[in-house]
Amino acid sequence: MRKIFTAILIISFFTSFRNGEPVAILACRSESGRTTFTAELPGCSYLDKAELTIDGSKLNFSSQDKGSIIFDPDNKVFTVCLESKSNDQKTYKFLKFWVLPSSFKKVKSEKGPGTEFHDTYEFHAKLFSTEPRKINERTTKTIELICTLDYEL
Repeated sequence: MRKIFTAILIISFFTSFRNGEPVAILACRSESGRTTFTAELPGCSYLDKAELTIDGSKLNFSSQDKGSIIFDPDNKVFTVCLESKSNDQKTYKFLKFWVLPSSFKKVKSEKGPGTEFHDTYEFHAKLFSTEPRKINERTTKTIELICTLDYEL
């Protein structure tokens, strides 16, 4: 019985900590609601997955695609550049996303035990990408989005 109790204590102790790196969840929408952009950015430094939806048509990116993320909240800089792994003209896709610095603000900042934290940012951003809809244009026009970035460990 003592061994079982000791094992439960040890397991409880080690599972009470949150492991891993911080995860940033980006959620954006256009004012009209016709366009949405979501992304999961571990460490706010690389892509896990992203999805752009315009009028129900989707353009997806994954960790297998090329990505470059710059996040510097002190200087109000946040950019996401994504590109398909393949350069084949039929399947090639890209996405460029950037914050409008004058709109960038931290709206929530909570500290947890140890190194845990939860920061929330709100801002306007612009996006330009491969056109996901089946229309004659190959690229979208520049679209302005209203965004929230939840960043926590």
